[in-house]
Amino acid sequence: MNEVAVFIDLENIRYSMLNRWHQEPDPLTWRDKARKYGLIGMARAYADFEQHPPQLRQRLSVAGIEAEHYPVKRYRDRDGSERLRSIADLHMVIDIVDTALGRPNIDTFLFFTGDGDFIRVVAMLTNRLGKRVIICGVPDTTSRDLVVAAGDEDLLDVSEVVSSPEIDAALVARIDDYERSLYGGFLPTQGNLIGWLKQRLDLGRLPHEQIDGKVLEFIRQGLLYKQLETSSRGKTLTTTRLRRDHPMVRDVLGEPCDDFEDAAANGEHLAETDQLSAPAWQAERPD
Repeated sequence: MNEVAVFIDLENIRYSMLNRWHQEPDPLTWRDKARKYGLIGMARAYADFEQHPPQLRQRLSVAGIEAEHYPVKRYRDRDGSERLRSIADLHMVIDIVDTALGRPNIDTFLFFTGDGDFIRVVAMLTNRLGKRVIICGVPDTTSRDLVVAAGDEDLLDVSEVVSSPEIDAALVARIDDYERSLYGGFLPTQGNLIGWLKQRLDLGRLPHEQIDGKVLEFIRQGLLYKQLETSSRGKTLTTTRLRRDHPMVRDVLGEPCDDFEDAAANGEHLAETDQLSAPAWQAERPD
């Protein structure tokens, strides 16, 4: 049976899933997709994993996918502003070429990405080395030129985001429960909120993998906001709180509670749009 190699541009896949479909990707489905084409000779996912939830790395391990960690590089532009640049894609390309040349028994390559910057390496594999390349991108976000270069695609499965006034209202109520459950100086962060909801949210029709996306959606809609706060231990954190004067929040919970408003009064509000898009370095490529 043929062997396949799986290369995952994790930053592209995860942010595309979150921004377009409002859900976290499931690495187990990637493994199952790859198995359709042969035995998995190797499978690697590339990212700066400090920029992603810890549980994602664990799910990759369960699926038998190696996590290739490449921290972003920090530099200053001409104006002196600090910028970040990802080098994960560069290492992914190097490993693709090394695998194609060093492991001739692998004749099928699955690229989990929608990034058109991989066109040249796809063309090399297909035209010069006679390899089969299959593009496994996120629907509605995958470069058509990349697919044309490969000549084959098998897009990731996605489900429509579950959304209804009843579900949104129930989610607001549970976020309120979360904030009220905090004690001893603990502050509400986005990661802790999502973890708490996944353990306790019972909305029936809302899959757990969509909770991350719904939280992002609430931030976009202004139901949640981010700000910098200092914990009782003197640590500065980016918190995520209900905007209790938002019309929908007020409809669900009633009038804003002064104690919650006062508790957050000293925080420095952050622009919501800065928290939703992929990091600035995602679109930047190494020279």
